[in-house]
Amino acid sequence: MPVSIYINMNKSSGRCPFHKTDSITEFDALDPEARANPYPFYDWLRNDPKKEVYKVPHETDYYMLHRYEDVKNAFTDAENFSSKIIPTHTAPFFALMDGNDHKRIRSVVATVFTSKNLEQWEPVIRKVVSNATINLLNTKEAELFEVWANIIPLGTLTALFGLPHDINSLNQLHRDAIAINRALFVTGGTGERRSEEPSWGEKFAISFSIIGNAGKLLRLRKMLGSQGMKELHRMVRITDKTISTPRPNFKAIPSSVGPMLKLMVAFAEKLTAAQPLENSKNPLETFKFHITKGAVSFAEMMMAGAFILFAGYETTSSLLSNCFVHLARNPELFTELKNDPSKIELFMEESLRVYTPVGRFLRRTKKEVIINGQTIPKDAIVILMSGAANTDPDKFENGCEFDINRTNASQHLSFGKGSHFCIGAPLARMQVLMALNVLIAQTSAVHIVNENELIMVTDRDNGILRYEKVNVKIS
Repeated sequence: MPVSIYINMNKSSGRCPFHKTDSITEFDALDPEARANPYPFYDWLRNDPKKEVYKVPHETDYYMLHRYEDVKNAFTDAENFSSKIIPTHTAPFFALMDGNDHKRIRSVVATVFTSKNLEQWEPVIRKVVSNATINLLNTKEAELFEVWANIIPLGTLTALFGLPHDINSLNQLHRDAIAINRALFVTGGTGERRSEEPSWGEKFAISFSIIGNAGKLLRLRKMLGSQGMKELHRMVRITDKTISTPRPNFKAIPSSVGPMLKLMVAFAEKLTAAQPLENSKNPLETFKFHITKGAVSFAEMMMAGAFILFAGYETTSSLLSNCFVHLARNPELFTELKNDPSKIELFMEESLRVYTPVGRFLRRTKKEVIINGQTIPKDAIVILMSGAANTDPDKFENGCEFDINRTNASQHLSFGKGSHFCIGAPLARMQVLMALNVLIAQTSAVHIVNENELIMVTDRDNGILRYEKVNVKIS
């Protein structure tokens, strides 16, 4: 059944008007109902102090934090909470690393997203935003993600990395990223009970998919060498099966093998061809410089680039689409922003807070942790519910109401906190602010076609809060 999230614009109480919690008996972050509309579940957690640390049902060592202060503290407490949630020898992505390894790779990636580089990239970003928005305006009626919300962040990243960025290539890249996310990007709970190991049928399907993509594997091996392939193996092989681990969707893995290998090969080829230049505005040249200096490995930077593309764009895409939908539902706010564009940034931050694009993150406890008198054991998976924290009435007065005049909206946790704060947050904000300014300036109104058909994303485990598709009309 279609589910449509609607945030009230009117001042009333601390609870959202659509929150009905009487029928809720438990909360699994991957349950389709919870993914389609998590707000009632947030309220259900808040109604009982005993659930300030919530034990996820049907799991041995899964816990959930939802209060703003608890989530913020866990983000910043590296002594007690680890980002290495998958017990492999080395993590495949720097976002899943701790300590020196995380600092080492993040410091290289951070050189790419400096304020100086953002200034240098501004003409490229503005061109991508302008072209996508003009295309949307000329189309008059279109599917929002296909012509605007996906095209802006993917178009920016592919242009910066020198990858194909025509509209057909970008939409294919989006489909590939979804296939990867469905299979591998598990960030919260386990939803439908999943086994610790794939079945024989699933193993056969995975093996068959790998054989079918042997050509990509051979190309990858040629560029990485045997040492690089061993490094990749160390990134994915589980070394400790005695602790709780987020389980991938084994049924979806066969469909993800080809897209993931294609993305890895694309970055490996670009890195191979890149010149090693320090402080270049070309990200690949900067990556190659640090590879030649021995600060990072070829495989690490290949995976970092792939991660930025398949996992990094959808936060921006979701934010853009949620902003559009909110403006379509609230024409008086659209008029207010059109008359006073200085408020658009406030609108963007409030949208980030209320419609948290990624509603949860994972951590693992390094030792036994006591929060609010409740104990979380060592090696437990802790789900940090950033979406719940962002609407916590103890932090944000009437937290479930959308208010662009809110003075502390920018204190939301949508980009995380601490050493793992989203490295692409400045780029995301720049793109969205540009896009909203152009959209609002060049239109008189925005509309949703067949709003009752809107369906929230529920088939992926990465905490994304947005609609599957949004058919829109411009006037």
